[in-house]
Amino acid sequence: MKKIKALIYAALGIMMSVSAVRQQNYLMAAGIAFFVACAIGVTLNSIGRLQITWDEIGVTLRKTPKPPILLQWSDMQKLKVDHLGYHIQTRRTNFRISKDKMPKELLKKVRASIRENKTISI
Repeated sequence: MKKIKALIYAALGIMMSVSAVRQQNYLMAAGIAFFVACAIGVTLNSIGRLQITWDEIGVTLRKTPKPPILLQWSDMQKLKVDHLGYHIQTRRTNFRISKDKMPKELLKKVRASIRENKTISI
């Protein structure tokens, strides 16, 4: 979806830049090209940055420039699903993983740990 959005930005930017060049407004064409390049860069920036690993301790989420976050199995409290993906609430933080990036094995493990944590707290 993000690649399609970037392609649409590129097409619209090219059309606007060509229109500005035809009107001999080269400064406007350069400005449009710059802002379209920035919009495409921001749109494509997050592709491939999230790395998910899990072990006996918990789930480790790593986004490339940020330090990794360790979410322990015993801290997981709630799981919600909507059009954006899986929203997992822990004692310390909340995080979201999109549906296409969530591994099936991890989803089963998260659901099992939430069920286990609910029975322990009751």
